[in-house]
Amino acid sequence: MEASRENVSPCRILVAEDSPTQRRIIMSVLAQEGHEVLLASDGIEAVTQAFQEAPDLVVLDIEMPKMNGYQVCRLLKDDCRTAHIPIIMLTSKAQETDKFWGLKTGADRYVTKSFKLTGLAATVQELLESGPAGGVLTPQGGGFQAGQEPPDDQDIDVLSRVNELLDRKLYEATIINEISKLNTLSEDCGITLSSMLTVVAKVIECHVCSVFLIEEAELFIHVHDQVGRRYFDEARRRMLEVALPLMRPGSSPSQIKVSVDSEPSLVREDSQESGSIKSMLTLELKARGHTIALLALTSKSADAFNHNVRRLLDIIEYPVSLVVDNARLHEGTRKLAITDGLTRLYNHRHFYELLEQEFQRATRYESKLSLIMIDIDSFKLINDTHGHQVGDEIIMALAGVISREVRDVDIAARYGGEEMAVLLPQTGIRQAKAVAERIRAAVENHDFSLPDRGTVSISLGVAGFPECGASNYTMLVQVADAALYEAKKAGKNCVRTGKCHGTAKEI
Repeated sequence: MEASRENVSPCRILVAEDSPTQRRIIMSVLAQEGHEVLLASDGIEAVTQAFQEAPDLVVLDIEMPKMNGYQVCRLLKDDCRTAHIPIIMLTSKAQETDKFWGLKTGADRYVTKSFKLTGLAATVQELLESGPAGGVLTPQGGGFQAGQEPPDDQDIDVLSRVNELLDRKLYEATIINEISKLNTLSEDCGITLSSMLTVVAKVIECHVCSVFLIEEAELFIHVHDQVGRRYFDEARRRMLEVALPLMRPGSSPSQIKVSVDSEPSLVREDSQESGSIKSMLTLELKARGHTIALLALTSKSADAFNHNVRRLLDIIEYPVSLVVDNARLHEGTRKLAITDGLTRLYNHRHFYELLEQEFQRATRYESKLSLIMIDIDSFKLINDTHGHQVGDEIIMALAGVISREVRDVDIAARYGGEEMAVLLPQTGIRQAKAVAERIRAAVENHDFSLPDRGTVSISLGVAGFPECGASNYTMLVQVADAALYEAKKAGKNCVRTGKCHGTAKEI
């Protein structure tokens, strides 16, 4: 112990203990180590002295009148002027629940009371050696540090501080609860993330808030307050810049899918009042030990993301991370259920669900809907000649060609085997036939890298509603299938359209 005493000068220690007997024992233990002891007999007195005297260390009994040790500890650790002071909690109970709550309120150590308070001196010595920043602690000599104003009577009004702390904790708990409830809001990942960004933007008071999903390479942008077009474009550009380093090497911003949640009135034409980005803050969201997403916020105010905002972000970081992780995992599970494993297009079952929805929508609003059925020509011969692995590679390559040739609103699916389907909402049969011809030509010109340098072609059948006279969605499929059969009969590698009202007719 003598060696340790040489490293740490005698310090001023505040002891809060309501028992006179225990106070004498504690004073004796600490006095033997050369420390000056300040005494408080209840929780309120302890808080008042801590603010007035700025001790080097505080020893708190848990069970005290007026305010218990847990409350004193939380109050001191929550104030920037006393948060650095090490705190030791004393209790006559050796229960794990006492230790848990003591440490959760911010206490640095926990000592169980005994007749001679075994371990207290060593614990004090350890904390004084480590200090608030890990270095050796030197006594402050009483009062506040140089450059700090001593608190006035209002500043050390303990009850007011308790009320302020309770208000802030209630506010923080309410925010956490609002964010946590989003986990059960919707099965749609986009809706959940949009709602989460809305809550965060309200709490932080930023203009544009976004979250980037790293593995999915998706950026969701929420515009919370009115901004100019240049501001929005700059915010999106900066968000893409900070997102790119988190992606795989060689990735480019063009690979990132961007979704924007914004009322049309919030992004307006630029004017003198439009403003520019003065502050930007990013926060990595982690789950299961690795970064899954990046939260980014921008503001027109230069001091938008101050200490209080960063403190609040620290509090909501975990619930936000949980919402984001659950949303992306749920979306991943949902995609597995509706996606073909080989082509990454929609599978047969989900295609029929979407077809039924789109057909009902076209019927209700008297709009147009077209369907293209696609089949690889002589695919059995390709499998027999080159093997099923080469056949799978051709199917995957075909899916890629189709995806590049259709719009985002169009629905591409693997219908079965080597057959694909494309559903085109709000599209008449003439336009659908042009799309089909474009897909056919793209496949004809695509290098499928067959071992014998052979080529691959497809046949396509097109059906359009209401032109074909289908009364339900299954009939639309039948008409497109019949047109595909006609394309095969016509020599393959061509496009044919379906019959109109039961009469063979080329549109």
